Amino acid sequence: MKKSIILAAALALAPGVALAEWPGDKPITLVVGYSAGGGTDILARTMAPFLEKYIDGASFVVVNKPGPGGEYGFTETANADPDGYTIGFMNAPAFITLPYERETRYSFDSFAPIANLVTDPATLSVPGDSTISSLDDFVAEAKAAPSALTIGHQGYGGSMHLSLEGFLDMTETEVTQVPFPGIPPAATALLGGHIAGLVVGAGEASGIGSEDKPIKILGVMSRERLELFPDIPTFAEQGYEIYSGSDRGFAAPKGTPDEIVSKIGEAIEKTLEDPEFLKAAEEQSLPLNYMNKAEYTEYLSEVNTRIGKLWETNPWR
Repeated sequence: MKKSIILAAALALAPGVALAEWPGDKPITLVVGYSAGGGTDILARTMAPFLEKYIDGASFVVVNKPGPGGEYGFTETANADPDGYTIGFMNAPAFITLPYERETRYSFDSFAPIANLVTDPATLSVPGDSTISSLDDFVAEAKAAPSALTIGHQGYGGSMHLSLEGFLDMTETEVTQVPFPGIPPAATALLGGHIAGLVVGAGEASGIGSEDKPIKILGVMSRERLELFPDIPTFAEQGYEIYSGSDRGFAAPKGTPDEIVSKIGEAIEKTLEDPEFLKAAEEQSLPLNYMNKAEYTEYLSEVNTRIGKLWETNPWR
């Protein structure tokens, strides 16, 4: 009984509504910092009905706030009232890199992490006819001729660029980086032999190449081999302990009551165990990687530290 009284008092002092009133007749806004129809938006709209299923009385509305690198959406989430009625999709490392690159209206500490849902690990690929057949080959060639290898990715400050930077820093190698505005032109350049290699997410790498124009995926920056590529070793298996890629998770504005954050987290965990959702995720080729609040918070802190060190030694803007 005493514990209940203390909890009620704490919530009465917390910003926003008390837990007993949450959720009420007001919809919960799920902010996506990218355009409708994109990967993050589709995931958000797939998740929403299941969150409603596992949070009694809740209704969710997805709101798109597209802007430079997702910044508008991250800002919207960070500056919302911390009352449980606004949560946002956090695309990492995008939301972490932006405050390093320029002045933003939010910081890394502006959020209350809830859970991670998806991790699309980075891959390093070369054309099928390349003389490079392993990560060791890649490192040896890069050391033999610094900056001679041309490696593509989807833009400076993005997840794949930072994945590449981490590998180059680890191996003390240099390459010439070639940023592309999207996967199609990058894939065309790789298949045409115009670049020596390409760093993209595993899901995207699976759609590149054909029997006539094959590619070789040298490794995956995941902790375990992927079902998508069971015969392709991880970077760690090859002696390069790096785990990197693009993550999508949920966060609330800093100051949102812990009880509300926990309740949303529990709904997310149940959703990721729901057979109907798992079927939809499989159809969308979503590389699910659930992290609870504690795991996600620790992981994001590690990523922030790593990006901070990269920015100090090699600022990309």
